[in-house]
Amino acid sequence: MSRRWSTWSGNDHDLVTRLEAADATSYWLSDAIPNDEFLLYCFAAGENSIDELADEVRRRAGAVADLGLRVLDVPGALDWPRWVSRTVVETDVVVHQAETWEGCLGLVASLMGDQLVASRAPWRVHLVGPVADTPRGPGIVVVLQMVHALGDGRRGSAIARQLFGAADSPAIHGDRMPVEIVGPVAAAWGLVTLPVRIGRMWWLGARAFRAVRDRDATSGALPTSGAGFPPTVLNRPPGAQRCLRVIVVDRSALPAGYTVTVGALTAISVALGAYLGEGARPLGIELTVGRDRPSRARNNFRNAGIDLHLEINDLGERASAIAGEIAGARAADADPAAIAERHASAAAPPMLTRWGTRLFDPNRTPDRMTGVSVVSSVYRGPADLTFGTGPVLFTAGFPALSPAQGLTHGVHGIGGTVAISVTTSHLVMPDPDRYLGLLDDALGRVRGIGRCQDSPGSAAPPDRG
Repeated sequence: MSRRWSTWSGNDHDLVTRLEAADATSYWLSDAIPNDEFLLYCFAAGENSIDELADEVRRRAGAVADLGLRVLDVPGALDWPRWVSRTVVETDVVVHQAETWEGCLGLVASLMGDQLVASRAPWRVHLVGPVADTPRGPGIVVVLQMVHALGDGRRGSAIARQLFGAADSPAIHGDRMPVEIVGPVAAAWGLVTLPVRIGRMWWLGARAFRAVRDRDATSGALPTSGAGFPPTVLNRPPGAQRCLRVIVVDRSALPAGYTVTVGALTAISVALGAYLGEGARPLGIELTVGRDRPSRARNNFRNAGIDLHLEINDLGERASAIAGEIAGARAADADPAAIAERHASAAAPPMLTRWGTRLFDPNRTPDRMTGVSVVSSVYRGPADLTFGTGPVLFTAGFPALSPAQGLTHGVHGIGGTVAISVTTSHLVMPDPDRYLGLLDDALGRVRGIGRCQDSPGSAAPPDRG
């Protein structure tokens, strides 16, 4: 396979005034379910002091267009919220002290309780270190915290690449009108155009209905994740505290002939099956699947239920079945009828979307789950990033928990290194180190599925954290 697990949607970095429907929905839903992203990068410790590195981040951030934005609400949600410009300030970069990797992860876990306010500052950079014993040696840890409305995993990775890469950042464009009048003007425009928007919503809805009807009549409904999966002991409110663990491996330590995502999911299937026991069958995960179709939305992905096929004992056959599930989810999402449905949904007037997000009850556990755990998998590009004088060593991420999801996994790679992270709480998983051990063992088992085809060099044993 290619190392490009996923590609950025191609959105430009110019100031896009209006939040797209997907981004506004993410912004509004954050009131009910905190969804800040935490992108962790570990760099080799160099000669610069931590304060010098903080100044460097502030300087670089001032040249990154996406970091010069904040959200402006439109009165009455008569139109979509707007992106307006802001200036990088000293408090956007915070220095923390942690000398050990365990202490660093504990610090990052505590930061998850302090969610950002997108209308003030939709991002913050945390510097931790120097840390003596990261999974790849002494290093400086950088955590980019950002609201989900600012971008999905791929866009967030692109922002981090501008912060720590050699490429020039796109030019920053200022606001098109004084910020004080942006909201009232947008509200007036939304009110005037409301009849047109309602008509467009009905027209696109009718077109989507016909597209689905015609597709089902000619070729049958596309296969989906079915009725979902029964909840497990992992699908309960996690409380306020978070617990993080990370395993770092070389790409060559994952199974041959399969994508990193498939290899990681196969290992997760083994670990989850062992942790939950025979009574928890069938098992599936909720995978974030990036879309290749260009979009102006900063969040360009869907969540798909993926059966882990624990009924298949042969791990090579199980990996192939999981790969088929992912391919089927991509095909279903790219179906013209599905695209028509998304267009119809995005055409709903902003006030209706806002009303829907206010009705959402995060504390209701559904009878069936899209997956018993969430998995986010993103390749963050070549390992050519530097911070100060230190090269990047590895990167990780920690998908947010919710009242119905008490365990999430991140699969993040840079260059030939992959980090598999676990986010949970002691209320949901009182023995996270036991689960980490099961996952570590599972990685050793799936490694033997076949010979790696997309990463040079010999494999190193997993580094655990």
